[in-house]
Amino acid sequence: MEETNLVGYEEEIKRILKSDISPSEKRTQLDEFHDVELARSLMVLSPSERDFFLTVFTGDQLGNIFAELPPESAVEFLRVTPAAPIREIFRGMQSDDLIDVLEGFTDPDERLTYLTLVNQKKRQEIMALLDFDENLVGSIMNNNYVEISKNDNVKNAIKKMVNQAPKVEFINNLYVIDNGYLVGALSLKEIIAAGNKPDELIQDVMTTNLVSLTPWTENEDAIELMKNYDFALLPVVNKDFKMLGVVAFDDIFEVLHIESDKDYSKLAGLTEIAIDENKETVFKSVGKRMPWLIILLFINLITSSIIAGFEDVLQLIPTLALFMPLILNLAGNTGTQSLGVVIRLFATNQLEDQAAIRKHLGKEFLTGVVNGIVIATLLFGMVVGMRMLQGNAFLEVVPFAGVIALSISVSFVVATMAGTLVPLTLNLLRVDPAVASGPFITTINDIISLIIYFGLASLLLASYL
Repeated sequence: MEETNLVGYEEEIKRILKSDISPSEKRTQLDEFHDVELARSLMVLSPSERDFFLTVFTGDQLGNIFAELPPESAVEFLRVTPAAPIREIFRGMQSDDLIDVLEGFTDPDERLTYLTLVNQKKRQEIMALLDFDENLVGSIMNNNYVEISKNDNVKNAIKKMVNQAPKVEFINNLYVIDNGYLVGALSLKEIIAAGNKPDELIQDVMTTNLVSLTPWTENEDAIELMKNYDFALLPVVNKDFKMLGVVAFDDIFEVLHIESDKDYSKLAGLTEIAIDENKETVFKSVGKRMPWLIILLFINLITSSIIAGFEDVLQLIPTLALFMPLILNLAGNTGTQSLGVVIRLFATNQLEDQAAIRKHLGKEFLTGVVNGIVIATLLFGMVVGMRMLQGNAFLEVVPFAGVIALSISVSFVVATMAGTLVPLTLNLLRVDPAVASGPFITTINDIISLIIYFGLASLLLASYL
């Protein structure tokens, strides 16, 4: 990257690295920058500047800086970095952040090569966490946390917290462990507030009504739990309540971001969520969009065959064709609206039982009916007015306007229910409801709406043809 394209802090960091001041002074000045800024600058440094950068900071500092890099940037950096500084970086990183980096290597052999640069104890912990599916809490769990004993007094517990603080990512909560099992917890505020009673035992002040996760908890469930209880950390335990680690709010936020991207890509009819504008080529874009387009191509052939099947009706009443786009677009829009509501309700766990599902189906049905009646009434008046302005008598216009209005009304109800029932059915089949993408729902509604439209035209206008 050219220096003229750098943002302000990147230019300043490069200037400090190139300056003639002593290494200690450089480190003092660089310490004023946030880890995020240092991480982003790391990717625009020249090879020599990177080498010097790695000598300025300690292993713990490098670990914190490196954790701020996106996994793809971290992988790119590691591939051009000698093994010695990588060991220091890995030593200073938290387990959950290191897992994110290692998962950035798509080649298992390459991942294993870099895993050997992690010390043995940490490597065993990492390998255990790597075994979990990316959608489970075990994949984002951090096994570093502040641990105290129920037999400690407040004074000793505070000392333990201070000693462990440099080695853990967050000290928001202190976990009371008895022979490896979680028996209680205290927040940072609670332990500080108890400081005026230094001899009081932890077992007398700790909280025992604990909210916890297991490594097999779905990430989406963990998101909801953390949101409901407003916790920054949640303990992870096995079925016997043996303490395994913690999940922090920053990892939950990252998962939430990824899940939102996935849902958006599925709703947009894309096969992949990863988009880097600088690396995205025309061929990559085509590869992500083409699968859905091919599927929709064949589904839309059904739409074309329906129109061909009612060719005789169109020849007798050509005006019917004028309202086809209007009916298709309105039905598609209402179906997509219903789909968006259902996806949102699933994301917030509001459709977990049959009673909630039945209530939502009833509400959507009534919404479709009311919307259909309102739009049909407006459309009836518009069609009557347009045809009468063309010189047609009122009684001649009413049957035609009635077909248009009734078609759009029924289409609204059917499209609304389709937008609700399709994702509900997919969820029942253990398929992500977001797969019922906007393009898919729109195409299904097109088919249903055309059948209703031309079917009613054939039946209700038969005596006038």
